[in-house]
Amino acid sequence: METSGGKSKGRISLFKRIQNFIVHDVWSVNLDDYPPIRSRMIRYLRILLLAYRGFVEDRVLLRASALTYFSLMSIVPILAMAFGIAKGFGMDKYLEIQLRQSFQAQGEIMTQLIDFSNSLLQRTGGGILAGIGIVILFYSVFKVFNHIERSLNDIWNIKKTRPFSRKLSDYLALMLIAPILLIAASGANVFISTQLTRLSDKIEWMAYFSSTVLFILRFSPYFFTWLLLTIIYIAMPNTKVRVKSGIVAAILAGTVFNITQWIYIDFQVGVSRYNAIYGSFAALPLFLAWLQISWLIVLFGAELAFSHQNQNLYEFEKESENISDNSRKAMVIIILNRIIKQFIAGDKPLSSGELSKELKIPIRLVRELLQSLVECNILTQTITVQPKTYGFQPATCVDKLTIAYVYNAIEQSGTEIKLNNPQLDRIVGIHKVFMEKISELPENILIRDI
Repeated sequence: METSGGKSKGRISLFKRIQNFIVHDVWSVNLDDYPPIRSRMIRYLRILLLAYRGFVEDRVLLRASALTYFSLMSIVPILAMAFGIAKGFGMDKYLEIQLRQSFQAQGEIMTQLIDFSNSLLQRTGGGILAGIGIVILFYSVFKVFNHIERSLNDIWNIKKTRPFSRKLSDYLALMLIAPILLIAASGANVFISTQLTRLSDKIEWMAYFSSTVLFILRFSPYFFTWLLLTIIYIAMPNTKVRVKSGIVAAILAGTVFNITQWIYIDFQVGVSRYNAIYGSFAALPLFLAWLQISWLIVLFGAELAFSHQNQNLYEFEKESENISDNSRKAMVIIILNRIIKQFIAGDKPLSSGELSKELKIPIRLVRELLQSLVECNILTQTITVQPKTYGFQPATCVDKLTIAYVYNAIEQSGTEIKLNNPQLDRIVGIHKVFMEKISELPENILIRDI
């Protein structure tokens, strides 16, 4: 019994050590102190842990459900646009064949969607999208892109969306690029395979190369999916995303997406069970499930891109989660001091990422403190030379920014509650006198002089 109890305690102790390492220790080590291989393994573990945490905290399941709904509402205009572009390349028939082959488990619903999209094209001019049809089409796709941007901005902890003019230009570009890549990922495979078969029948020596080309073509959907996701992860968030981070996330998410699609469609997971329950309506829940899983993979890829780019900024973050008001105020002064000195020197405004890296403060804490300084009109957000990168500079004369001035501005930020309570009014008056006394102290120096 004692041996069994000792083993049980040992397992619990081992579990606690592993849990403590994952939650705390992995973020409280300096990677420069470890050999390259171990340092790289810790870095990869950080990326996965940070992506998983973001997946939970950013409510990715809920966001994927919302995107599934908006995608479903816009599926006909999106398909109409895809077929319109495919028709321009003479590949509309190949796109239809590929869609029907890819969605064999949802054959009924795919037939209806293709018929609806073709009907929309015919009503708007037989391939030339004009008039009211083009307005409906672009509005529907615009709404989907807008919700994608908002979801990615939340993942990157960006509160401000891009201006409408930027949205219009960027979304129009994506409306043209995305269907082309989707067509390339689906219709190109069928198109080239068909042409190779025809050429092999006419030219004898082509048969020797056709098998090799067809083998390479099997991987073309992966490449075009990676390319499309790379564009989404880099272009959609209203912040600067490193190309390497976008590519790494796109390769991982795109690979999982294609493997999941292959498993789900080719093996038709759960078709017989759903047919028994839903009958002829089985296509709808299966299609919704596929759409939901697809958005989950895409959004988790965005979490991976954020984690890959920012994992080093989360060192010692656990200690900063329960940070005291005293430490928070000290960090406000440190950040403000650095911004003011940059402003006085006439250099370009610093971004939240640059401040986080230079001052070694977790990026989310830096953004939170900067947001509080913007809200109390101490700082203002400015557009920098780099696209989608925002800097910060003083919004108040630097000769007025003393320590007490900043503390008082932060404390007075927000809405004051007016209550008919004499005791509360007396305490507010005492606090006001207290802050005035602090401002008279010799230690209340200008932040620029620290």
